[in-house]
Amino acid sequence: MDGNELKNVLRDEGSSTLKSLHPEFYKDVEKYLKELEEEIFKIDNPRSVESKMLDNELQSAITDIEVIFIRRIRKIISYATNNAFSSMPPSQDMSKLLPEEKKVYDAVLSAINSARSELLVPILDPQAAGSKDKKEASEEKKVEAKEEITGADHDESPENMDTDMPSEDSSKDEIGKSNINKEFVVVRILEDLPTFKAMDNRNYTLHAEDVIVLPALNAKGLIKRNVAQMIL
Repeated sequence: MDGNELKNVLRDEGSSTLKSLHPEFYKDVEKYLKELEEEIFKIDNPRSVESKMLDNELQSAITDIEVIFIRRIRKIISYATNNAFSSMPPSQDMSKLLPEEKKVYDAVLSAINSARSELLVPILDPQAAGSKDKKEASEEKKVEAKEEITGADHDESPENMDTDMPSEDSSKDEIGKSNINKEFVVVRILEDLPTFKAMDNRNYTLHAEDVIVLPALNAKGLIKRNVAQMIL
């Protein structure tokens, strides 16, 4: 890397299209600037002609790399803006972007799409916006339902439960009749439910009209939501 190569890149970036750069371009420029600084330091005479020439070259190189960076970033932002409002594949050669520049492009494109979804879509397509809101509300409801089933949002935490509650390693055969009556409840399921992990460390996938023995904590959660009915 030298001053002439940097000037050539600067001239190329003066056009409206993005030019290809080798992957180590910015590192090479950094190395070039450091070499100039070292040469100036070795001369140790800022008033000498050689020192002034090197200093001018250094300042020119710093200005050039800043302008190159700004020009490329402007083009990248323009590419992202154009592509955000086009249904066609990107017409620009995206391979000309350095990996770090591709991150800028993706971030700008994502920000534009997000803003359009929140600000423009509700105006131009209210039905689509309403469907999105309903979907998000449905997802939130599913999460809340799962938390309630598993006891995550219940006042009875594992620490406050009876000490007779079987451990996670207990098997079904080890649960005595007294424990079943005390800590497990027989319920009838009133509607299909998503798979959940109960307090006995087992996964349950339940359907309407199923009759099942469940840990009391989970059974109470289902009964509270009116999706199960106690039998025993």
